[in-house]
Amino acid sequence: MMRVLHAVMTLDPGGVERWLLEITRRLDPAVIRFDFAVATGEGGAYAEELSRLGSRIFFLRAGRDPFRLALRLRRVLREAGPYDAVHAHLHHVGGIVLAVAERAAIPLRIAHSHLDTSPIDRRGGPLRRLYRTSTRKMIDRHATHRIAVSAIAARSLYGPDWEQDPRVRILPCGLDFERFRALPSPDVPRRRLGLPLDALVFGTVGRLEEQKNHLFLLDVFALLRERRPEARLVLVGHGSFEARLRRRAAELGLGETVLFTGARSDVPEILAAMDVFLFPSLFEGLGLAPIEAQAAGLPCLLSEAVPAEVRVFPERTRVLPLDARLWADEALSLLDLPRLSPEAAVARIEESPFAMRRHLRDLLSIYGVASPDPIPRRAA
Repeated sequence: MMRVLHAVMTLDPGGVERWLLEITRRLDPAVIRFDFAVATGEGGAYAEELSRLGSRIFFLRAGRDPFRLALRLRRVLREAGPYDAVHAHLHHVGGIVLAVAERAAIPLRIAHSHLDTSPIDRRGGPLRRLYRTSTRKMIDRHATHRIAVSAIAARSLYGPDWEQDPRVRILPCGLDFERFRALPSPDVPRRRLGLPLDALVFGTVGRLEEQKNHLFLLDVFALLRERRPEARLVLVGHGSFEARLRRRAAELGLGETVLFTGARSDVPEILAAMDVFLFPSLFEGLGLAPIEAQAAGLPCLLSEAVPAEVRVFPERTRVLPLDARLWADEALSLLDLPRLSPEAAVARIEESPFAMRRHLRDLLSIYGVASPDPIPRRAA
């Protein structure tokens, strides 16, 4: 049995975490097992299921303290090992993780870039630049493999010459689209969510954090409401910005027309309630939510920060700079596009790099493990 230790920040709902859960559900525990070293403290919405699936979870309680992280990770590797691979999903901090892994004689050491942090990096001062330079050097020295979910994510972590490095591979995250094959009509989830059946429903999915730019989205929605009073906005996710967003919605007089659902396990069904999907992120490495929105048959409006790789349906996807009036105009024009049937949407998206079968085969090949055919999905 091959043993892989994934280093992650949390086990709460998010693109990386959900992707890892989907992969773990498909592993044969007699062949390969995933364990998790979590940089933050106890808990996480996915921790219980991962444990039931056979994964061991180690909460390092290090936050972003690199010294504490290194010491506690070293102890995990010493006491819970041996591991065949350490797979780091912590962007720059991954350099520290992989340095510890090499000292522990882990043969396979993988850096994985899921983000484009260049906007943050450009704002940083001398200490940020020193930190970024030193951790990049650590990744270059200690990683046996370097993965990125998109070209822009590769450039962000591995530098402008990443294409010249044979260790770097672009590997978009795979997703499970089975639940999208038989989505209900919009009326069903709208009733459950308390939305008017005749409303125009705009929405997004993502953590309520600065990166996802929900404050801008509220400004856009205020303009939409001026022109279409029957409009509603659905925000799926949770995060530290929720209280601030609720205050801003109240200031704009949006009241109950904005629905905060919190983190949900029924995202496909909630997407089925929407008419248009909006994703105004300030920066992204890929963006899994727009891919799922396209699988639900929705037209999508994206910021320029979202990588082009997510546009499985380019004829139904629009990209705009962050100007609220432009977004309001385009969001209304997208209402003219018909909703795709689940069968048509899923059939096309299953031919994309985001199909789970193709993705799992490629990921396991990096570990040196053959992908089974067919790929089972284990019950938690």
